[in-house]
Amino acid sequence: MARALLCGAVATCVLLWVAWYNGYPTTFPDTGSYLYTGKFFRALAPFRAPGYSMFTRIVSLGRSGWYIAVAQAILTVYALRKACAYLIGGEHRFRDYCLLAIVCLLAAFSSLPWETSLLMPDVFAGVLFLAAFLLACNGELRLTERIGLAAVLALSVSSHMSLLPIALVFVTALAIPRFLGWRPQGAPSIRAMAAWLLVPIMAAGLWTATLNREMGLGFRLSASGNEFLLARLFGDGIAADYLRANCPRKGFVACGYLDELPHTQGEFLFYSPLLPAMADHRAEINEISRGAIAAYPVRFLWSSFTETLRQLGSFRTGDETRTTAAPDTITGDIKKVFPGDLSAYRDSREYRDHIFPLARALARVDIVVFVLSLIACVAFARARGAEKVAAFFYAAIAFLIINAAVCATLAGVYDRYQSRVAWIIPFCLAVCVCRLIRERKNVFADVDSTDYISAAEPL
Repeated sequence: MARALLCGAVATCVLLWVAWYNGYPTTFPDTGSYLYTGKFFRALAPFRAPGYSMFTRIVSLGRSGWYIAVAQAILTVYALRKACAYLIGGEHRFRDYCLLAIVCLLAAFSSLPWETSLLMPDVFAGVLFLAAFLLACNGELRLTERIGLAAVLALSVSSHMSLLPIALVFVTALAIPRFLGWRPQGAPSIRAMAAWLLVPIMAAGLWTATLNREMGLGFRLSASGNEFLLARLFGDGIAADYLRANCPRKGFVACGYLDELPHTQGEFLFYSPLLPAMADHRAEINEISRGAIAAYPVRFLWSSFTETLRQLGSFRTGDETRTTAAPDTITGDIKKVFPGDLSAYRDSREYRDHIFPLARALARVDIVVFVLSLIACVAFARARGAEKVAAFFYAAIAFLIINAAVCATLAGVYDRYQSRVAWIIPFCLAVCVCRLIRERKNVFADVDSTDYISAAEPL
């Protein structure tokens, strides 16, 4: 137990090296809204999932953003440890050392430390995958372990609006092979799998809707409705074409802005006067979104397909640090929420715009490692006796595609959406290597044991 705790503590510290180097957990323009909502329980437009705000409120103890980053790293290490136990097997000591080695490799050659060090819900996308996969495939989990992973799954789903549809589609993807008759060795029954996956997801949805209602936004999953989808449709030009074709006979508020319609998602959400003008006409946002898709279904589907492909290839590590407006944008929120952190925040490398060169350099390394890991994992998945690893790898590929498709379709293409899950593939390769080492050790141990027995036999 002491060894496991020590390895877990060291792994947690290693995953936070970006925050240590920066002098404070890194931030993003949305960080301030999450922290402000968590502190004062007041939603800010554009409305985001309140689950992460409540997470920051609880784990920060109202004192520091450092506690949030540490909690994120602890939850990540917990999920990684459970995944290593299932995928690698072997004795506890070997698994503990493997976990520490894997975390060090991921910290050096993947996006994971940038996600754990970031005061944003992005890290929970990968954690969601690990928790869902283990609940679906590992039938040997103890009840306490299942409850723990189910709680992690529920927290992850509630932390970001994209993760609810991603979770539902991923669970469907996990269930299809089971309905077709394929069942991994030691996996729980289809009913048990469905219960342990769907109950946390439904609980997360209920909690999200309840929080939105308590903040005066109504009992609904997404307080923003179709704002982000409409932003994406403006980015594709579909919404603009729909308005120009229908405004002569539609009384939309948006019709008064035909000469200054936004051309990108960000412009619609943050800079265009159109969204504030539509704030009191939420039904119009939904009607325009549905109408544009119905009017141009083939164009929308083709755009979603091409954007998904673009999202699959957009995963530069540390992309969040490129937003130089972030420090000035959230300084006021840091001062209101964590006044004791203000000095450390202003002294951080990110605030002084000194961290992006490192992120840009490491992004090139991480891309190469991702591609090589992908190729190597294909070879490992085809090897004999690698059923668990193969199932994990194929599930990871499905999850990366689902993540890209949902984000690209509902919001647009951003590096941070895919970099939050890209580290899963290098993790898969590291697990394969550890498993191979364990198997080699077992072979050598069997040989040594056989030699000893042979030498002890009388002539």
